[in-house]
Amino acid sequence: FFVLGVSCVVAAIKYTVGKSAYGYRGFGDLFVFIFFGLVSVVGTYFLYLHQLDWKIFLPATSVGLLSVAVLNINNMRDYENDKAMGKNTLVVKMGSNLAKFYHYYLVVLAMLSMLVFSVLHLQTGWQLVYLLVFIPLALHLITVKNNKVLKNLDKELKKVALSTFFMSLLFFIGQIL
Repeated sequence: FFVLGVSCVVAAIKYTVGKSAYGYRGFGDLFVFIFFGLVSVVGTYFLYLHQLDWKIFLPATSVGLLSVAVLNINNMRDYENDKAMGKNTLVVKMGSNLAKFYHYYLVVLAMLSMLVFSVLHLQTGWQLVYLLVFIPLALHLITVKNNKVLKNLDKELKKVALSTFFMSLLFFIGQIL
């Protein structure tokens, strides 16, 4: 776990620092998914239970995809500036139209991952309380679809970040009840 912790710190620094900053070469999404999703969720699960269950990769995938969605919406918002500055984020590489479709897939797959976990692991209705977060996420997707000016996505960044936080919190509460 010490090595994982050091890896997380190094990954955070290498995201934007130095000539080989991977965030500006289109690899930020991959590292965010790995460290904010898989490492954080699966690592915490293993730390407390000293075992692995393949099903825990479903909520880990969900949290990772939503974390990538936060990064993606940020990069869509900054598209013009990043392109002008030579920051080749994944959004700059794929273009703003494909970035929107990518965003839809990130959010929808995150929701599906949580639903599949719930179907496989359901013991009480309280475990489904996190579904409330799907409402603002669905509204968010509509806003992104209808958006014509990428800089106006600033408010959507906060919505996705808070939805991710509240989904995780409500999921945790539902699991312990």
